[in-house]
Amino acid sequence: MRCYMIRHGEIFSNVKKMYAGTSQEPLTAKGEKQVELLSRHLKGKGIRFIFTSPLRRAVQTAEILARNLELSVVIERELREIVLGPLEGLSHEQVKARFPEVWKAWTKTPGDLRLEGMEPLEEVQKRILSLMMRWHLNHENETFAAVTHMAVLRCTLLRSMGRPLNDYRKIDVPNATAFVFEANEKKSDDCLNLKLVKEVHAV
Repeated sequence: MRCYMIRHGEIFSNVKKMYAGTSQEPLTAKGEKQVELLSRHLKGKGIRFIFTSPLRRAVQTAEILARNLELSVVIERELREIVLGPLEGLSHEQVKARFPEVWKAWTKTPGDLRLEGMEPLEEVQKRILSLMMRWHLNHENETFAAVTHMAVLRCTLLRSMGRPLNDYRKIDVPNATAFVFEANEKKSDDCLNLKLVKEVHAV
């Protein structure tokens, strides 16, 4: 299985350093151009179809890619962004001011953070790994794309690198970037072995 996991194009919350979370914010004009550029780099890569998070910014990204690559799009709920609860819609500065202890934990030990209404990173990682195992069983010999979000990609990348979730904020995930993973099942424990083989940037 080869999966091009793609972060959606730019939205205004990214520019303003705000936590968009599960909002239905659309792409900016720049975000649309980023995805157009990325699609050029994905032509001829053997991608058969595109899964996407149901959030608007991801669906828009997937639709641009699908139009340019002549592919179909399938909504996949498990690709959604992390649920941030009371932090959603706030800027970094607002979180620092209103939730100083939460901000401290989120910046120092994010994998250990537990906040009412917020999805723990451990759960984000579990749901994406479970989804990828299902993909592996159903699309073992196929190449496809999946449009998702920063938290999902960071958790996936950390797993592929064998690094802890507390390294979450050390991972750079630019908008409209594709991270190409290959996967195979570890027979001993039925876990999925993920390998990052390359990155494709919208430049």
